[in-house]
Amino acid sequence: MPATKLPVAAATDELLYPEYWLVSGLRWRGDGPDAEAAAAVAPGLIPREALSHDAWQVLGCADLYVRKHCHRVIFFSDLTRMFADASTSWARLGVDWERALRELHDGSFPAVFLTISERAYHRICSTVDSRSLLTQNGPGDANDNERELVRGAITCQLAADWPAYMQTIIDVGHVRLAR
Repeated sequence: MPATKLPVAAATDELLYPEYWLVSGLRWRGDGPDAEAAAAVAPGLIPREALSHDAWQVLGCADLYVRKHCHRVIFFSDLTRMFADASTSWARLGVDWERALRELHDGSFPAVFLTISERAYHRICSTVDSRSLLTQNGPGDANDNERELVRGAITCQLAADWPAYMQTIIDVGHVRLAR
């Protein structure tokens, strides 16, 4: 990861305690109950001018979504759901979402890979709004409740682990604070 220069005053708080994280599912690679199958980036730490059009659009949508929904963790699938609710899609908007996510995961900015359960994986990646589903027991909002529990657990874990992770990146010189 090449060194990035950030101003000291705002940088420390912003680096250690970002406004929010964008979490997306990765390919499930495991035969056990848990796998490293999600990635989290802090969009506020990613210089937009360094991104492709596709990644820029994904982060722009994430910024708009978080302003409306006030979550510390948003799932990429939240954005896709939002488009489905509006009868549109990434493709209709001219965004190659797979390329964008690859760029965000493989870029030279901080990212954390998350080990999660297969059940959490399905909640993170699901683009189905289960409130619109009918089950034998009535509306299918149990999946959405569970989705919010997963969001809460990931938020707590990132809030606990991210500051130490970023401090290590600063300490080894991958991020330089402007003086």
